Amino acid sequence: MKSQWKTTVSSVFLSAALLASAVPALAAEPGKPAPAQASASAPTAYKLTNDLQVEMKSVLNEKTADGTRLGAVVRMKNTSSKVVRVPEYEVRLKTKDGVEFRLQASLGSSRSIQPKSQVELSYLATVDSGEGVELSELRWVDIDVYVYPKKETLQLSVPVSDLVWNGTETSEIPSASVKKWGEAFTIPSLQTPLEFKTTNISRDTIGTKTNSVVQVLVTNPSAKRQTLPNIALEGKSGLQTYDSNPSDATLTLEPGEKKYIHFVIPTELNTELQSLNVVTAEKYIDAQEKPVMYSVGRVHIMLPAKQADALPVQGVYAFGASMKMDPLNETIHPNLDVSLVELHMQQNDEDGFKTAIAKFKLTNKSGNPLDIPGFATDLVSRDGYTYNGNRQEKTSQRVLPNASHVVTYSYVLPASETGEGLKMALYETYGLFAAEAASPAPATPVASYKSLLTAYSVNLQPQPESKDELKLYPLTVKVNNWEISAMFNQQQNYNYRLKLSLDIEQEKDVLIDRTFSQLQFDLYDNGGTLINSVKSPFVGENKLQKGSNTINFSADTMQLSYPVMIKVYESFVNDKGETAKRLLTTFKQ
Repeated sequence: MKSQWKTTVSSVFLSAALLASAVPALAAEPGKPAPAQASASAPTAYKLTNDLQVEMKSVLNEKTADGTRLGAVVRMKNTSSKVVRVPEYEVRLKTKDGVEFRLQASLGSSRSIQPKSQVELSYLATVDSGEGVELSELRWVDIDVYVYPKKETLQLSVPVSDLVWNGTETSEIPSASVKKWGEAFTIPSLQTPLEFKTTNISRDTIGTKTNSVVQVLVTNPSAKRQTLPNIALEGKSGLQTYDSNPSDATLTLEPGEKKYIHFVIPTELNTELQSLNVVTAEKYIDAQEKPVMYSVGRVHIMLPAKQADALPVQGVYAFGASMKMDPLNETIHPNLDVSLVELHMQQNDEDGFKTAIAKFKLTNKSGNPLDIPGFATDLVSRDGYTYNGNRQEKTSQRVLPNASHVVTYSYVLPASETGEGLKMALYETYGLFAAEAASPAPATPVASYKSLLTAYSVNLQPQPESKDELKLYPLTVKVNNWEISAMFNQQQNYNYRLKLSLDIEQEKDVLIDRTFSQLQFDLYDNGGTLINSVKSPFVGENKLQKGSNTINFSADTMQLSYPVMIKVYESFVNDKGETAKRLLTTFKQ
């Protein structure tokens, strides 16, 4: 379902009404036969002949560099039990001021229709009308050329004012086409019973570009298997329109089934999308056998004033509680509980930004080992800014039965971020692949997209007041005593030593391994210059342990500095190779 449609950089506003069924039934009058009876959920069917009915699929009225492109796509249905030829009527679009334009049929259009079957017929014409036109009717006219003067007989006239897609040249949006964010809608003109509902939009910044990922829930309410129609999204911001890359090339839904589809919309870095167009592609073959592709809008979806308001939150989160996950997710095992156990933010004075660190506890409630899922996380500010989480570089592979494991994420935030009104969102991540592989080698994703797992409003945890009790879940490290001393070595240089007496307590059934955070000790001289930094793990060689511990700093200086200061951090390396750290306490002597 790779988009091959024209990219437009001017404003695209929808003026094609979604519901063809909203067209009122016509009273029987000469030249205007009454429409055949149709259900409220389906486009209106109009009687063309005794054996043929027509339904409107789309009507085009779009300004181009060559003039105004007028077009129509109709479905013609044979209601009889025999093969019926498509009548050789002229098909015309009539304007509100009475001008009629003749349309040409697409090359290779069907000339006959099998019994109880239907065909799609496409018509197009380009007219020299710089000011544009207002369309009112689509007409089928029988021309008798064997009499003089030739005789024209109107066979059928269908109102199209509320069906016209006016491309980029209108700011009028029919109310039937406009949907609020999160409002369910159908697209009857595509002859599908599938129901659609926008559920989330997220943003990822990559270099100087931003990808907005729109998540749409698709539901099959029918009793038959349904295939997703060929639809796409256009993102709109001011006078610009941005095409999307659909993540799901093909999709089928069983009766009653629900699935998500995603559309990745690349934009400039600071672009704020204001609305979305649901569009479909139409194809016409001209007399030179060249395909003409154009898009027709079906639904116009208004985004909230702040994109963050589109995030569906479960409520205010209580630390340690099991998070409610989307039941359609494919990442979190039903027997794996995910809970947020820590969320701190602090200023990095040296770097001019703030760092937030979040810890998630994964609890295996089953009797078998479960893989640790690679979910992504975002912090979303009250003002709508999204801060992507960076997961710790290495994690364990599995969570043991009836045990828990901790995974840590870091976030870089501006110094102006207050931390009030934050939201935490969890996502499952997927690769977006090109429609066609260039070689038989395994495909490489050209981009990625995220599907929402859950989201909550969250409050930051305050920093502990105690300087002697270090909390880094699932450990509580109590500092009973500490001492900093200087040593004069054989090279006549000074080094420093920190002696610690510790008590270390660990939460029951929460396991740690070599991937767990370390304590980082940064030694500063009396002028605030970093002398040396040492990391000490809680697992493996030279680990910190209950009782006496010694941390040696290599200063290699001939001048003794006094007083010195040691800042103690919890630190880990994230998946970008950066060291993220949180200040726990300070020793000064």
